[in-house]
Amino acid sequence: MEDIDQSRFALMTALTGAHKLRPDAYPNPGILVAMNDDELRRYAVGLLERLDGVATGDGFEAELQVELRVILGDTR
Repeated sequence: MEDIDQSRFALMTALTGAHKLRPDAYPNPGILVAMNDDELRRYAVGLLERLDGVATGDGFEAELQVELRVILGDTR
């Protein structure tokens, strides 16, 4: 995550999409906007770690994992 402006935009897009699909499971965009860059990144890293423990049968969760890995530069 070298270019914070691009990465922040990408994270906001991915996480806002997650909220739209599952509003009870993911924070609303207002909460995300209130986070500073480091908080947003830590949230995304933590979310990715939690998603790694989820069964891959859920296409939405698997897609979100891939998207977060790309944004965060996670090469797993």
